[in-house]
Amino acid sequence: MLIKPCCIGDLIMTTPLLEVLRQNYPTARITFVTGTWSKAIAEHHPAVDEIINCGSIGIPGRYTIKEYVKLARQLRQSHFDLAFVLDRSPMLTLLPWLAGITRRVGPDSLGRGFSLTDRVPVSTDPTHLQHQAEIYLDLVRALDLKVDHPRMRFVTTPAEQQSIYPASTTTRQVVVFPGGGSNPGMDLTAKRWPLERYRALTARLVNELGLQVLLIGGESDKALNQQLLDGLEVPAGLVVNLAGKTSFGESAAQIEACALFIGNDSSPMHLAAAVGTPVLAIFGPTSPTEYGPYPLDDPQHIALWRHPTEQPCFFLGKMQACEHCTCMQSVTVDEVWQAALRLLKYPQPQAASPEVRP
Repeated sequence: MLIKPCCIGDLIMTTPLLEVLRQNYPTARITFVTGTWSKAIAEHHPAVDEIINCGSIGIPGRYTIKEYVKLARQLRQSHFDLAFVLDRSPMLTLLPWLAGITRRVGPDSLGRGFSLTDRVPVSTDPTHLQHQAEIYLDLVRALDLKVDHPRMRFVTTPAEQQSIYPASTTTRQVVVFPGGGSNPGMDLTAKRWPLERYRALTARLVNELGLQVLLIGGESDKALNQQLLDGLEVPAGLVVNLAGKTSFGESAAQIEACALFIGNDSSPMHLAAAVGTPVLAIFGPTSPTEYGPYPLDDPQHIALWRHPTEQPCFFLGKMQACEHCTCMQSVTVDEVWQAALRLLKYPQPQAASPEVRP
């Protein structure tokens, strides 16, 4: 059993672990305990046999003790042999103990894994950053299981693949996502690259390369995407606002069919990596070393980061005070343009900017 209630991007980063568990335990029944907001990720991974929807449990202030105890009792009735707690909340690490599960494995950050039988150390030093997917994989490494270059994975259905916005036979499609930073646990819109730069980039993609740009997102991203469209001088039909028009799985299929994803540190960014689409990600308060498109050494992944201190403002689940606030503005349109040309395999007048990490 795996426990990770939230949020979507975090769950996508657990999928390399799912792959490893299935390879090492080919006949095991794997159950994923996750929330209503995020369960689509588990539903689209072939290693998952069963999903237990924990509702809002795990999101501070969104659930009651009664609901928590009910979930613990439900887990106890299933008689699990092994539990992986993929969250650092003491309330969640207690769940498998209350459920009577003998072996309980999870990350031990700042002593919050006290109820686990196998406490795997996690760095709390901002000069020694660990990717979230690697933190999850360290749990199976601690059990001496074989880990052989796993990847993130999201498998779209035939129906979802049939739902995509059609492309012409001569026009390639690119996904652009200017939103992100909002989920049930927090609101961190500081992760968004300036909208006027997305507008300038979109105009170049359409006018100079003849690409069709699809703006994706949920219902809450409609207005933001429309702001990008306002004042954009491009031929009709070459920039389409799909926000709020697709399910999560349909968005995944749309990204899968495109030549490139460009966006902020967000769940759609991780989704693009999980369906195998080249990813150009723009980072600011978060570090790509921790949250970049995984695996970080994939040549189809470029993460641009220009933080003045080379240390993230968002660390250990909290936004730290920042005296600079220049990280998102430090990434220029030309840098993103050059990186896009590289991933789209267009000739470049000059070398693409290298990926920057601490």
